[in-house]
Amino acid sequence: MTGFRLYILGIPLGLLALAGCSVTPSLEDPEAEQELPGRFKAAPGDTTLPAAAADTAAYDATRWWTAYEDPALTALVDTALAANLELASARARVEELAARFRIARAPLFPSVSADGQVSYQNQPANTGISSAIGGDRGPDRFEFTDYQASLGLSYEIDFWGRVRSQRAAALSQYFATAADLQTARLSVVSQTIATYAQIASLQRQVRLGRRTVDLLEQRLAVTEDRYDRGLVPSFQVYTVRQSLQSARAEQPDLENRLYDAQGRLAVLLGRFAGAERTLLPDSMAIPLAPEPIPAGLPSDLLMQRPDVRAAALRLEAARQEIGVARAEMLPSLSLTGQGGTQSSELADLVDPGQAFATFVGQLTAPLFQGGRLRANLSAAEARYKQQAAAYEQTVLTAFQEVKAALVAYDKQRRRYREVRRQVETAQDAFQTQRGRYRRGVGDVLSLLDAERTLAEAQTRLAGVRQAALNARLALHRALGGSWTEAPAPDDPRLFE
Repeated sequence: MTGFRLYILGIPLGLLALAGCSVTPSLEDPEAEQELPGRFKAAPGDTTLPAAAADTAAYDATRWWTAYEDPALTALVDTALAANLELASARARVEELAARFRIARAPLFPSVSADGQVSYQNQPANTGISSAIGGDRGPDRFEFTDYQASLGLSYEIDFWGRVRSQRAAALSQYFATAADLQTARLSVVSQTIATYAQIASLQRQVRLGRRTVDLLEQRLAVTEDRYDRGLVPSFQVYTVRQSLQSARAEQPDLENRLYDAQGRLAVLLGRFAGAERTLLPDSMAIPLAPEPIPAGLPSDLLMQRPDVRAAALRLEAARQEIGVARAEMLPSLSLTGQGGTQSSELADLVDPGQAFATFVGQLTAPLFQGGRLRANLSAAEARYKQQAAAYEQTVLTAFQEVKAALVAYDKQRRRYREVRRQVETAQDAFQTQRGRYRRGVGDVLSLLDAERTLAEAQTRLAGVRQAALNARLALHRALGGSWTEAPAPDDPRLFE
C-alpha cells in the first residue's frame, strides 16, 4: 500500500524531511508494503468482517486489560509495568538512544572552547639559533614567560548533509527503540494476564481434581462392597480402581504446574518466588471478556503494532546512513578561528593592545583511501537491503498474526460456548440424579457418576476458558496499539 511506511513514521520524521540532504537516496517502497491486502477476513469462508467491525478504522487499546473488570488483575498489571526488570532495561535503552541522538546532532552547531595557557622557557644562549645570532656578546641565558587567554571556535559546514543524515538516522533509531519499549510493555502485560489466568485455572483444576479423587474413592468403596456381595463382576472393580489411580497421578503434575506459574508471576512482578502471594486474591477467576474485538483496514491495524513501526524506522535509519556514506566521499569545508590576548606579564592580559586573532578555512577532499569509502558505501547499501527484508518480513508476519488471531479467537469462543453447554448438561444430569436419590428411586452409584462427570466437565471448562483468554491475548498482541499511557516517543527533550 503506497505511503504506508511514511504514515507509520509520522510527523517527527516528516519534519526532518524538510531539512533533508541532497545525497540521501529516495528508494522504492518494499514489495510487501505495495501488495498489502485491503481487509482482513474474520474467519475462513467469510467475505467481510462483522458489521460492527468492518467500518472500524482503528482499535483503541489503551489500558485494554481493564475491560476484564478484575481489580486484582489490574493491580497486578500496573505493578508489573512499574517493577518488571526487563522493562527497566528497555527504558534505559531508550534513554541511551536519546543521548546518542544528541551526540549525533552536536556537530550541527559550532564547537566553542576556552583556553588559558602559561608557558615558561629557560635556556642557555650558546645553543641553537641564539648562539648564531648573539655569539659571545649577548646574555648567558634566555628566559621567557608567556601568558595566553583565548577563545576557540570551529565549525564544519554541512554542505552535503552528512551530519543532518546522521542526526536523522539517530532520531529514527531512537523512535525505533521507543517502539521496542512498547513491544516489551505489551509482552509483559500479556504474560502477566496469561499467567494470572493460568494460576486461576490450575487452582480450580486442583480443587476439582481432589473432588474427583474423593468421588472415585467413594465409588470404589461402593463397587467393592457390591462385588463382595456378588452383585458386580471384578472387572468393574478394576475399572474404578484404575480411574482412581489415574486421577491421583494427575494431581502432582497439576500442583507442580501451579507452583511454576506462581513463580513466573513473581518474576514478572520483579520479586522473588513466593512474594506474589500477597498480591493474589483469595478467590481467583479466569478473566474472559465476551465482547468481540473490532478490526479494520490492515494498514490501520498494522500501524498500531510497535514492532512494525520499529522496523519501518530502522529502515529509514538505514536509508539515512547511505546518505552519510555518500557525503563522506565528497569534499568537506571546515572553519576554525581563535582569538584572545597574549602577554609576558599576567596583568597585561586585559590590555586590548595585547589581543590576537587567527582564522583558517580548510577544504579537504578524499582522493585515495584504498577503497575504504566505497566499501563503506557498499556496506551501508547492504545494511539497507537487510533492513528492507526485515521490514517486509515484519509486515508479512504481522498480517498473518492478525488474520490467524482473528480466526483462533473466533474458534476458541465457539469451543468455549460448546463446553459451557456440556457443563450445563452435566449440571442438569447431576441435579436429576440427586433428586432421584433423595426420593429413593435412584442409586448412589448413579449419583456419584453424575457428580464426577460434572467435575470433569468443569475441569475441561477451566482449561477451555484459559485457552479462550490466551486467544484473546494473542489478538491483542497482533493488533498492537497504544498499550499504556506512556510519554509519546517524540520526546521534546530531544530538541532542546
